[in-house]
Formats: sequence, C-alpha cells, structure tokens
Amino acid sequence: MKTNIVHLTVICLLLSGHTVEAQVDGHIRVPAEGEKTLLNSGWYARRANEIRIDGNRLSSSSFVADGWMKAKVPGTVLTTLLENHIFPAPEFSMNNNLIPDIHEIGRDFYTYWFVLPFRVEAWEPDQQIWLNFRGINYKADIFLNGKRLNTVTHEGMFLRKSFSVTPWLKPNEENLLAVIVYPPDYPGNPNGGQGGDGEIARNVTMQFTPGWDWIQPVRDRNTGIWDEVSITTTRAVRVQHPYVVTKVPGVRQPEGNQKDAVVRISAEVENTSDIVQKGTLTCETDGNRLTLPLTLAPREKRQVAFKDLTVMNPRLWWPNGIGKQELYDMRIAFETDGQTSDSRRLRYGIREITTGTSPETGGRIFRVNGQPVFITGGNYIASEWLLRLSPERYRAEVRFHAEMNLRMIRVWGGALLERPEFYEACDEFGLLVFQDLWGSGDCNGAWEDAMKLDSRERRREYPDNHDLFLASVEDQVKMVRNHPSLGLWCGGNEWPLAKDIDEKLKSEVFPRLDPERLFISYSTDTVFIGRNKTGVGDGPYGIQEPEWFYERHHPAFNPEAGSVGSPEVESMRLMMTERELAQVPQTGRAGGAAWRYHKDLGYGSQLERYGKVTDIETYCKYAQVVNYDQYRTFMEGWASHIWEWYTGILIWKTQNPWTSLRGQMYDYFLDVNASLYGTKKGCEPLHPLYNRLSGQVELVNTAPGKHAVTVKAQIYSLSGTVLWEKETDAYILPASVERLFFAPVPEQVEGVYFLKLTLSEAGREPTDNIYWLTTAEKDCTTLSALPECRPEVEISFEKTGREYTGTIRMETGRNISFFNRIKVFDRQTGDRVLPVHYSDNYVTLMPGDRKNIRLTFSSALPEERIAIVVDSWTSERLTFLIQKK
Repeated sequence: MKTNIVHLTVICLLLSGHTVEAQVDGHIRVPAEGEKTLLNSGWYARRANEIRIDGNRLSSSSFVADGWMKAKVPGTVLTTLLENHIFPAPEFSMNNNLIPDIHEIGRDFYTYWFVLPFRVEAWEPDQQIWLNFRGINYKADIFLNGKRLNTVTHEGMFLRKSFSVTPWLKPNEENLLAVIVYPPDYPGNPNGGQGGDGEIARNVTMQFTPGWDWIQPVRDRNTGIWDEVSITTTRAVRVQHPYVVTKVPGVRQPEGNQKDAVVRISAEVENTSDIVQKGTLTCETDGNRLTLPLTLAPREKRQVAFKDLTVMNPRLWWPNGIGKQELYDMRIAFETDGQTSDSRRLRYGIREITTGTSPETGGRIFRVNGQPVFITGGNYIASEWLLRLSPERYRAEVRFHAEMNLRMIRVWGGALLERPEFYEACDEFGLLVFQDLWGSGDCNGAWEDAMKLDSRERRREYPDNHDLFLASVEDQVKMVRNHPSLGLWCGGNEWPLAKDIDEKLKSEVFPRLDPERLFISYSTDTVFIGRNKTGVGDGPYGIQEPEWFYERHHPAFNPEAGSVGSPEVESMRLMMTERELAQVPQTGRAGGAAWRYHKDLGYGSQLERYGKVTDIETYCKYAQVVNYDQYRTFMEGWASHIWEWYTGILIWKTQNPWTSLRGQMYDYFLDVNASLYGTKKGCEPLHPLYNRLSGQVELVNTAPGKHAVTVKAQIYSLSGTVLWEKETDAYILPASVERLFFAPVPEQVEGVYFLKLTLSEAGREPTDNIYWLTTAEKDCTTLSALPECRPEVEISFEKTGREYTGTIRMETGRNISFFNRIKVFDRQTGDRVLPVHYSDNYVTLMPGDRKNIRLTFSSALPEERIAIVVDSWTSERLTFLIQKK
C-alpha cells in the first residue's frame, strides 16, 4: 500500500493560447491572472461500484493508488480502459464487438470515479482560485478535500462549470479532487439505425455515439471528463465572456489600402466580493488602449461596453483563397490601484459577414467584407470518435481543408460544438465554419423510422430537458463567438429542433448573444438551400458518373452531397487483417464482413474500368484514380455554374473520426488520399476545366480579381504524341465562368487518351489540369499500355527542430509519367510519417513537364531515418533519402 502525491507535469496557458512554464518543484503552479494551468496528467480512475464510500469521504482521505488505474483526462472512460489495455483497439478489424456496449451491460459498467491527488503552491491572500471544467459527459458530482463543489449534479455534455475553491484548497499539502462521472441517462440501443434507436437524443449530448451509417457505436457513449480541466486565479472582480464585433462597410478588395473599420467591444464583469469594488476596465489592442471606470456593488454582475474603436487602414481577415487571414490580439482587464484583478486575452479578425439570397435561385449567398463568396466546403464530424482531441490534430485537419482550396467547414449536428482550438485553426487558415447545434432529422423526428423506439411526434420533443439545451447553447456561443471563422449557426441537421427551442433560439438567444451572424433552423431550410423543386434538400451520397456533375441538381446551396473515399493500402492494413483485406469488393459482390463493418460504400463498376481487382493492392491503386477523378469533376461541375445554378456546395464528408471506408479526403490516421488532390484541383480559384457533358473547355474564377490569361489545350496519345492543340487568350471577371472552345474526341485513338489544359498569366507560375479520357465507353483498361517512364527526381530538405520542409523536383522526358504518389516513411520501421502536407500529390507529368512539390511534416526522427517514396503507375517504386539544402 502506498500513498501517491502526484508531482504533476502540467501546462500553463495564456488564454490566447501561449504557453509558459507550469511546474514548480512538483507542485501545481498557481497561474497569474489571465493565465490557466491545465490539469491534464496524474489522474486515476476506478469503477464507481468498487468504491464503498461517498465523495466527501473519498476526497478527504489520503489517496492510495492500489486498485486504481491511471486515467486519461481529458478523455473518456473507454479511452482510459484502452490505455490500460483492458480492451483491444476498437478501430481495427471488428474489435469493437469485443467491448461491452452500455445498452447491454448497463450504465454502472461505465460509471467511474476520476481522482487527482496534487499539491499546490501558496497563493496571495486576496487571490481566488477557480477550478474549471470545459466538458463532462454526461452527469457528474465534484468533490475537493471533503467538500462537494456542485450543489446540483452537473448535467450536459456542452456546459462549462467553474467553482471557487479557495476556501477548501490546502497550499503545500495533499489535496484530492474526486469526480464521479455518470453516462447519459438514455444511452440508446445501437440497433443499426442512425443514432441507434434515437434515445440518445433525449440527452443533451452528441448523437452519433450509438452508431450511424458511417461509424460503429461508441460503447461508453463517450462518458468522461472529455475536455480540459484547469485552474485560474482572480482577485475580487472577474472578467468574463468578452464579445467583439467588427464592422467593415462597403465592398472591399483583398489588396491595397482600406477605408476605416469599427471594432465594438463588450464584456461581463462580476464583483465576487461582499464589498463595493471600484476600478477601471481596460482594453488593449493593436496599440490602442480603451478605459472604462466602473463601480460594482457587492456580488453585482454587469454587461458593459467600451466606446467604438475606429481602426484606420485595417488588416482584414478573408476566407481561404480570397485574401489573407489577418488576426489581432486583444487583452481586456479589470484594474484596481494598478493591480490586475482579472484579464482575458483573445484573438480576433476584422471582417464583416453579410448574407442574403440569390434572386435567380434563392440559394444563400455569403459576402465577406462586401465580396460575394462562392462557397466550396466539406462536412466535418469530429476530430476523433473517442474524443482524443489535440490542437495538433485539429490544426492538421483544418490545414488539409485549406489545402483543398475549400472555404467552409460544416460541423455536423450529430457531433460537437467544436472546441476553441478547432476554431483557432480555422481562423488561421481562413475556413468559415457552419456550426450545427445538437440535433438531427434521424433522431429528432423528421420522418417515420422503424428503427426508433419512440414515435415521430415524441422524438420531435427531444431532448427531455429543454432548459438545459438552451443553457448549453448560451454557454457555448459565448465560448466561440469571437472567432472570425465562425460564419453561421444552424439548429439541427435536416430538421429543426423542438419548436419551443427553435423559437427561443431565433427570437431570444441569438439576437441577444450573437446578433451579427445568421441562424438557420436546420441545414436544409429553404432560406438556406433555396427554392427546392425536387423536395430533396441534400444528397446524393454515392459514386456518380462524371457527366452527372454537369447536369443541374437542386438545391442551389447543397449542404450535403457525397461520394467515395477509400484510403491508401498502408491505412487499409491498419484497419483489417490480411485475411479480411483479401475479401475485396468487386462489381456485383460486396466486400467481406470487415469491409461492411467499416461501412464500405462501394465503387459500383468504376474500379473494374481500370482492370481486374484481384487483391488489396490493385483495389487501392484503382480506387485512388477514381477518387481523384470523382472529386475533381464533382467540384468542377458545381463551379461551372457559379451563381447561375449554384451558390455553394458542401461535400459529405471530407473526414472520418474513425476507420471508415467512405467519404473522406484523408483517413483516420491523417494520411491523405487522392480525393484530397482531386478536390484541390477542382476548387482552384482560377481554373481551366473540361466540361465532361458538353465537351467544352471552360475557365472559372471564384475569386474577386479580374484576370487576363492564356489557356492552352493539348490532346496526347498514350505514347506521348500531341494529337491536337489549341490556345486562346481570355479575360475573366470576378466570380464568373467563360466558355472557351470545344475539345474534340480524337478519332485515331482507341481507348485512353490525355487532355492537358494549361493556364498562363503574367507574374504567376503556369498551372495545369490533366484528364485521362477514353473513346471506349466506361473502359480505361488501356492505361496499362502506357510506356514505362521513370521520372527524374531531385530532393532537398531543411530541418528546424522537429520541422521538416522539403522540395521534390520531378520531370520526365518523352513519355508520360502517370499518377505519382509521394509518401514519407521511417526507413527503420517501415511506418509512415504522418501527417504530411504536400503542395500536390498523385502527380501526372506529360512529356517534358517539370514540377516542384513542396512538403512539410513534423517528426522526431533524424534525417537518416527519413525516406521519400514515389509510387507510380509507370515505374517501379522509387525510394530516396533526404538531403539538406
């Protein structure tokens, strides 16, 4: 038996996200005002029914670690069990079936105590110490040193809690924090329905955890202290919930000097003492200092506003592909006699989003700083299905979206209101966020559903606690509303929330807390998608013929339309056994049980158009070619009718939070697939394309600027011979399409040929767009007749700390080098280095072409362990060692 006083290694953060030293001789460091110390290590967990004393006794006794397991906080019960090797990894094969589901085994199995023994350094006499929880799922009681901190049991996944713990905290002595966490009251039956039997929606929690058509059930429904726990300090007056609104009148251009903008700043101040407090609220930003003298009565809480700040020649924030993402820092503090009582730091962008409907289509149009923005985007579920979240993973995922030339991420309503770290990445990379609240048509009664336990009418009244839902919305809106990337709010996925909730959100909550942003009741509301002649508000969700994307489809702004997205073979081998992988799907035959378990969507007959699928290698090889062409054509089809038919399109989906085999541009392991680069190509802001329906070469401009360019088209045989070419000069206006000329089908070719479009403009590198087309209907098998062609490759790298930055120069001679996939490996283990950000990939080189591909990644591996691999259709695998510049 041993008493454990954990010497915590913690992280102390400024509220804007900057780190400072946190550990002082093994004690928790008391942060200064405006900083926070994260309590993210040293936790223990144990099933609650094994503990025979209550929280008051447990937290007042000396902690003995025997019988307890080390816990993951932030994390869930299941992630703690997985880290202690109680169950196998549920992402692999069908291992998830080996983990007991809460519906079968009962809530007690996943009801756990989480305890944190710690010491804390002494604090100043007039300081208050606050214990903060940013997310507990689902219910909890919280105890510290024999005291129950919450007078009412905490309930709700999306509700922050903060407790003044100064009276019960012991400086330089053993302290024990104990939290008992209960699963959702209604975990639901994972019966194969969307959200299982729908009961999960009776709680205010994420709805996908009983399973969906793209994910298996989360067995504990993500029960746990799933988001950060921190300590902060103040003196008598707290500063909370700052709110920044920026006004940018007129129509602005991304470049050049700007007319004035206005910044409006308010905050909530609270006197936590029993005496009058006098002081000054200050705001500092970009060299400006605003002051507001205040006198606060005992226990008074007040919303206050500074006078408007006029910013001359502001640095504006723009969406990805339109302009730069300029950000400003701000500090708001309450000061008394030169001493800071409390402060808040935040980062904001100066931009104004306005919105209206297209007179032609009724589809929603977004304007940023006066400029209409054609929206290309993706649906995003959650970063990781068991909520193993991190700023690094968030940043990589958001960066992938920016690298696809997308402009919006929709956070889907069956998951989370995303964390501040996600929004910080979107701010940095210019991704507008379409943020759903917690509701879905499947669980909330949009239609009759035999898989659901309750009637449609009863489900329309979910959740059971409407006041909790509204309180959670209010709290979370205050948490993220200052991010310039936050574009709009949405009540529910494909169906409005309960009528009284929807009305209060529209008439009270958002007009009071965030009146500058659009709120729509549900994702397929006609005020958003436009006039709907088909009655279908979103979809479809499967693979399509290339020509389909150039036909007209309703709605004008489609919030969900999706297709395939199988990953690369290395990821497949981390998802299934070799025996399972061998059961590959083929035309007319589904894959084996593990393929179905991982929600394989299927490619129809499109893989066999390239050859016979005999094993997992040929399956993945052909899948990537189809992925690229499918998503390039997908995005080109919508862009070809910008404003005429469409105002926006959001792909369903661009990522998966687990090892799924559908709808993703990068996989669970953060490896990219060809869908990403097809999307990237199809979403280029200035882009030549080949209309697969009309046979025309077109030029699309989805950005604000005007351009005078030259577009050249060339048709090549498989041998690399130019069979036809045409060149024309074109002038294109902002956000428009020019139809240039027809490209013929070469009569002398049987099977596959190539069409290369090249765009040239003074002052910029030429860009190309290369199609592989066929004269034989739905038959590309002659690609196998391409002559062998090994590209010439030069590699140079720089390394700073853990960060690698490199350039791969590729060129070819007289032949075509087709579909070169670049990968990074650890030479010693054979494992991939992930994630890697490539400027391009799956690169095709026509005769005489030269291309530079830039890549960046972070790794602790030394240079001699890094190998760059090129897998090509037209040569054997090429492997290179990196060389410093």
